[in-house]
Amino acid sequence: MQETEPQNQTQYELQNGRCEASGGDGAGDVGEDLAHFVVLQGPSFGDVCRLEGEDLVLGSDPFRADAVIRDATVEPRHAEVIACGDCGYVVRDLSGSTRVNGELADGRHTLLDGDRVFLGSSVLEFSCGDPIKSRFHDSLNRLINEDYLTGLLSKSRFNEEFEHSLKAARADRQPLSILMADIDNLKKINDAHGHLIGEFAVGEVGSVIGSLHRADGRFATRFGGDEYQSILPGLTREEALGVAEKVRSTVEEYTFKRNGVSTNPTLSIGVATYPGDGDTPETLTRAADAALYRAKSSGGNTVRD
Repeated sequence: MQETEPQNQTQYELQNGRCEASGGDGAGDVGEDLAHFVVLQGPSFGDVCRLEGEDLVLGSDPFRADAVIRDATVEPRHAEVIACGDCGYVVRDLSGSTRVNGELADGRHTLLDGDRVFLGSSVLEFSCGDPIKSRFHDSLNRLINEDYLTGLLSKSRFNEEFEHSLKAARADRQPLSILMADIDNLKKINDAHGHLIGEFAVGEVGSVIGSLHRADGRFATRFGGDEYQSILPGLTREEALGVAEKVRSTVEEYTFKRNGVSTNPTLSIGVATYPGDGDTPETLTRAADAALYRAKSSGGNTVRD
């Protein structure tokens, strides 16, 4: 059985240029000389997009763009960013409307530190080689987008991701699944060890959930005190059940330890899938919540759809 000691916050890095919330210990998460964009204006305000020496497409469609900008005025594939050496990047217009520093990007435009790229109503600032600015962008991102206890997305940011992901699933005729999870034995943990240990368990379970979703571009939030909700874009019911079981078993196998006190929380998880179980965030959430109730009614520490 694995054990985990408390972390300051689980790292939620921006992998492969994806625009997502990041978490960390507060120092240099972007990297002191790592090129990145930060969204200064638009629905994705505060997001940081890492550029890791690879070409990527900026756009609104999570199935067709590498770095997703949640903005209805942004084209599915709006612009391409091309790597060309250390901290060297060129932006190429794919939509006929990309602007750099207010001017239409004609052909390819070499990006300089501080350049602003206009995509629809969103404005992204390019940054490279400024460690103070990098740390500021990371801090701003966490402040706006993260749940303080788990490092998962804040509920308001998660709701925006839910709406955007569901809209993309409809447009591309792709499935989308939802998980609702709840800690089965939190009351027992609180009664046995006190509420501070219970709060620690809630935070660490959220960190485990986030770490399992991170690499696959999935999103999760703390829905309530000890409940969690996840979005699984592009996953069928069967695939989502597999992910849910992985989450459940990973939490079961961990021992969460703090100040010499070990706890073993378990999860019940409900699964719902678009379009069969609903076509709005509300109907899908209700369907996943009903499945969660069935999981808990059957004894807990299980998955149901």
